Amino acid sequence: MLTPRKQLTPFQSPWSFSTQVILIIWRIAWLLLCRWTPKFLNSWRLLILRIFGARISGIPFVHSSAKIKMPWHLTMRNRACIGEKANAYNLAEIEILEDATIAQEVYLCTGTHDFNCPALQLITATITIRRNAFIGARAMILPGVTVEQNAVIGAMSVVTKNVNENTIVAGNPAQKIGERFKK
Repeated sequence: MLTPRKQLTPFQSPWSFSTQVILIIWRIAWLLLCRWTPKFLNSWRLLILRIFGARISGIPFVHSSAKIKMPWHLTMRNRACIGEKANAYNLAEIEILEDATIAQEVYLCTGTHDFNCPALQLITATITIRRNAFIGARAMILPGVTVEQNAVIGAMSVVTKNVNENTIVAGNPAQKIGERFKK
């Protein structure tokens, strides 16, 4: 469900001054402490994410070139993966469960705007990627989408609706093209 933020004029930020300061500190910290790190320093990147409020359990993987807008809105479970140049634009929660893979250059977008409002009010909704799901390269997942366990999203797909368990989808908009585990 899309959640509207407080009513604003087109020139106001939906974030408080203190949140904006923390966002600046976060960007600088990621750039200086993580962006340059090689793959084997994943545990260091996870530590920095935890310091900034990410909920991490087990040992997930976050590529050094990944972009995470608000780490305090990120949950990752054991062996979850955010790949090279993936973008977690998490104005709302993004939850990536065990063994789920977010491939290179995927865009997870939790925010949109109310186009019926002159101020284009910000609207946010959670994205959930369940166990063992795979999001292919350069796919885009829109606000409020849940990708159920074992689902596969084809490369460069645009996912506008929930994806059922064991379903393979592809295209723009993404449509079912098969099943992952046939009985």
